[in-house]
Amino acid sequence: MLKDPNCNKNNTIDAHCHHISAINEANSSLNLSSFYLPSDMVVESAVIGNNKIELYIKSVLDYGICPYCGHISEKIHSQYQRVITDLPVLGKRVVIHFRPRKFFCQNDFCSKKTFAEQPGNEVFRYRRRTRRCEQVVTHHGLMSSSNDASSLLNGMGIPLCNTTVLRDIHRIRIPENKEITNIGIDDWAFRKGINYGSIIVNLGTGHVIDLLGDRERDSFSKWLECHQQVSLVSRDRSTEYSTAIALSGKRIIEVADRFHLIKNMSDCVTKTISENYSDYRNAVRSGNEITPEEKCIQPDIQEICNDKLSGDKKQEVNNNTDSRTIMFNEVKELQDKGFSIGAIAKKLKIARQTVRKYRNYTSLPPRKSSPRNEYFKFDSYVESEYSNGKSLVNIFHEIKNLGFKGSKTPFHDHYRYLSKGRKGRRTDRPKSIKKIKPQDNREPLIPVKTISSIVDKGIRMKELDEKEDILIQTLISIPWFKEIYNAATSFYKIFKEPNGGQLAEWINEYRDTELAKLKTFITGIILDMKAVENGIKYPFSNGIVEGFVNKLKTIKRMMYGKAKLMLLKRKLVLGTLLFN
Repeated sequence: MLKDPNCNKNNTIDAHCHHISAINEANSSLNLSSFYLPSDMVVESAVIGNNKIELYIKSVLDYGICPYCGHISEKIHSQYQRVITDLPVLGKRVVIHFRPRKFFCQNDFCSKKTFAEQPGNEVFRYRRRTRRCEQVVTHHGLMSSSNDASSLLNGMGIPLCNTTVLRDIHRIRIPENKEITNIGIDDWAFRKGINYGSIIVNLGTGHVIDLLGDRERDSFSKWLECHQQVSLVSRDRSTEYSTAIALSGKRIIEVADRFHLIKNMSDCVTKTISENYSDYRNAVRSGNEITPEEKCIQPDIQEICNDKLSGDKKQEVNNNTDSRTIMFNEVKELQDKGFSIGAIAKKLKIARQTVRKYRNYTSLPPRKSSPRNEYFKFDSYVESEYSNGKSLVNIFHEIKNLGFKGSKTPFHDHYRYLSKGRKGRRTDRPKSIKKIKPQDNREPLIPVKTISSIVDKGIRMKELDEKEDILIQTLISIPWFKEIYNAATSFYKIFKEPNGGQLAEWINEYRDTELAKLKTFITGIILDMKAVENGIKYPFSNGIVEGFVNKLKTIKRMMYGKAKLMLLKRKLVLGTLLFN
């Protein structure tokens, strides 16, 4: 370590340094080399208090060496006081008092006239903590937020504020990593759906090497220009990274990540099942015939809806409806049978609010975002009417006519504060006659996501229980499901049992399919054919990159989303480099 004059000059001897207690004569010449890196310092005396240990050290040399010209000098200019914090001992804070000397440099050709001696190699220049104390501070700063690190360090006897922890982190240089050859790249979200960045991992060492501020091709192209040794890139299905590699003009092997390929295939299966959910319903309900008694008490739900519509406006039934329409029809059928909201929600495994909403509909409206309820426009009117003795139910119907678009339950929740603390006497209600509990013995429908999860287990050849196996066998009887199931199973086997030419054969077999989602998936494979083939051929994947993306999310949450790009980069790059 270079020795440099300390800028904090003080020629006045501090009186506190004379207020010391002598230690045993046997320990009076204790050398600091027993605890630190090689040093020319010895412990002159020590003061042990209740919460603090103070060590007073001095140099054993009679001369100083100029760090600028290497000239030895014995002529002393002055002395000043340095207070250095070390790691605690037995729960007590350790403070080192060092009085370095300043020497005259007697070399006429040296650019400096004076220089200061340094306490060995254990303390950096101009620093107030030892080297090992700096390492602990940096470790806590990289592993947690600066506020948490400051609290932990203060509890350990190292008094620091959060800004000091951040300065220590930003003081460390990030290695350039010019010689890397195999990398993995993926995107991560600053704010999900708004702006994204890119993370780059060295597949050879498994360490993060860089973070980019966006996921555009220009940023990745500039990064590749600075790293000419890169020969292999493992990526997801992003076209931005692929375009940047193509524009670089270098022979870089692109490897499409196997996880993303199989995930895309699973999403294709899920969307296909959702689009054809009515076929699953018909297959499940085909054996459940309705008895004549049930027909008497259960009129056709379509007739009920049509009776409530005005004129000749009828609702047409589409046999190929989505899962939302199927679930709406199920709610209406159970409602007509007399089931309560809770019973319908439990049987269909959907939310009570959804059941209540569907019960009030005569026909299912198209999907749209609900408008924002502007309660502030009606606050004064509601409070005035309620103070006059009018009930919230009547007020709700009145403001509905005034343009309020909210529903009753949120309205009552919002104005609950008006009735808080009011304890009115309950009126005696006549005991209700116990109703006969309605019965419905039909097979319950399984949600799309649950079906997709079970089908994914079958595709990956995992063990299925009896009910799951029955579901798969029921769905296999449907032609479109049999096709998508066999396509997904054979696609998965290509990656589990790689063999040359299997991918081309799979594409030729299913490229003329009538299933729109499968056809779109195959088109994407053809456009990225070389990278997909490399994903089968090479053992590289983006699994470790996905792991670091999860770690990055944890760091962002830990810092409440306020960390800038450079701080995130240092926490990921230095955290894996320094302490692994």
